[in-house]
Amino acid sequence: MNEGGVQEKKPDEIYCPSCAKPIKKDAVICPNCGVQVKELKVSGEVTTMTSEQELEEGKRQLGGVRAYYWFVIVVMALYMMVFIPIIVFSPYTVEGIYTVFSTIQNMLIMIFGFGIAMAIYVIPLVGIIKRKPFAVIYTRVMLILTMFSFPIGTIIGAVLWQRINHPLAKKYLNYGA
Repeated sequence: MNEGGVQEKKPDEIYCPSCAKPIKKDAVICPNCGVQVKELKVSGEVTTMTSEQELEEGKRQLGGVRAYYWFVIVVMALYMMVFIPIIVFSPYTVEGIYTVFSTIQNMLIMIFGFGIAMAIYVIPLVGIIKRKPFAVIYTRVMLILTMFSFPIGTIIGAVLWQRINHPLAKKYLNYGA
């Protein structure tokens, strides 16, 4: 008989430290009183990345940013290749007189304008390729300009903003380290 309300335990049971009732050995919480009996065993398989894997992941995160810069540079180069011949061979006339000066002036404006615009995109691309920290800040500025430039630029800028701010991408570029 049970004296004093203490129950007999089976071989695969232990007593609860709070209510003194028998519970299963592998129980984490007492089903009678709800007290935590032992720590929950969690599989401790946390994979840590080696520094080579971290750098590879950082490089992978920057792939979209590099592709964006290459795309803009190629499009600007194509514009230059198309519009410079149009300016050179178009018949500018002022009162029937062909003006060479206006053609040269327009061509120089085109070359300097597109040249500066291409340089603005080439500088951060070179920074990313050479793993320079200034590429993070420069890319942020370029993404803000992209977001305000055209409607789909907001989507492109938001996606690439996450990529350039990824901790492993910053580590790859030696930013803040």
